[in-house]
Amino acid sequence: MSDYWWVASILMTLASLFLLWPLLRPAPTDWQKSDPNRADNIHLFEQQKQDMQADLAAGNLSETEFAERQSELERGLLEDLKSQQAGPKIKNRGAYLLLLTALLTPLSGWFLYTEWGAGNGMQQRQNMLATRAIMQSSESMEQLLVALQSNLQKHPNNPEGWFILANYLLQNQLLEESLQAFQLAKQYAVEGSPERASILGNYAQALFVIDGDFSERVSLAINEAINANPNDVSALSLLGIQAYEAENFTDAIRFWEQALAASSSGEGAESLATGIRNARQQLAQQQSGVEAGPLIEVTVRLANGLQVPTNPEAVLFVYARPVGQTMPLLATRLDPSTLPLRLQLNNTMALLPDTNLADYTELEVVAHIAKAGTPPQINGDLVGQVNSVSVAAQEVVDLVINRIVSGQ
Repeated sequence: MSDYWWVASILMTLASLFLLWPLLRPAPTDWQKSDPNRADNIHLFEQQKQDMQADLAAGNLSETEFAERQSELERGLLEDLKSQQAGPKIKNRGAYLLLLTALLTPLSGWFLYTEWGAGNGMQQRQNMLATRAIMQSSESMEQLLVALQSNLQKHPNNPEGWFILANYLLQNQLLEESLQAFQLAKQYAVEGSPERASILGNYAQALFVIDGDFSERVSLAINEAINANPNDVSALSLLGIQAYEAENFTDAIRFWEQALAASSSGEGAESLATGIRNARQQLAQQQSGVEAGPLIEVTVRLANGLQVPTNPEAVLFVYARPVGQTMPLLATRLDPSTLPLRLQLNNTMALLPDTNLADYTELEVVAHIAKAGTPPQINGDLVGQVNSVSVAAQEVVDLVINRIVSGQ
């Protein structure tokens, strides 16, 4: 039992004792001494006894009759005094009601807490902590899976545990089992909570992976996730993919930019940024009518020890040019703060009309961080270059910015 329930139990017991105290406490001694009925009964007894003695003296009562009446009078007085010494009597109905209230107070408190309070959340927290303990103590994924499944069977009210299990099963191609675990995670997650919204987005993504297209159940899952959280990264990413496949590049950019703003840094953010750039290129091609033709896919990154200039005028130029020449054929202008990044160079970025990558076999690819924001290289600019890139190879070019311009 958690510390909370120990404290709650003590408080509810005290509350019950508080209600039962009127039934348990002894009658006040002051009341016994000051009861006016006791004095009245004694005075009446003395008065009646004097009257009987007067009748005996006048010959109206015989000795035998006097003795019988005196004995009866004394017995009545004794009974009256005994009943008064027991203290005030509480009415039976009121006593039973008070006793019932004392018993129901802790029970009703427990029931209301579990139904309307945070009882469910506390139980889920305890189960979550147990899941994390299993993750820390497991030495292999197989051991983790067995321990997690066993724990979830005993304590199913654990949305985080079901979510972890669902993703593990999905990664191991156990698709139907994964969906069942996702559904249980949805079932136990608190309605309207951020946790449930995240589970809904990941559930939609899992359905998309399993179905391979935007089936009806995938679309319904995406809508449910968006309704729960309009900024859910998984759901927005799927909407961007759907728009991109439909060649609705404007919507694809909008969905992915919204997802990027809500995402944390990492591979996911990098993929979103790459998708946005590709969608912008496709949109430019769509609007200009220029065929993209062949492309050169490039990753751009800074070498260890170099830093992006902090001045706001700095610009990243990435361009391709014929080997041994200085005039670029294709170029794009980017924000250096987005490094590392991935992009595609294609005909839509041509600086001169009628330029076609298909006419070239090899090109030089250059990345240039211009501190002043202008194309000419000046002292202090950062540059990286790959001297020979095959246009037909369709390989990703790893372009490392590793040199500081000097002597210009």
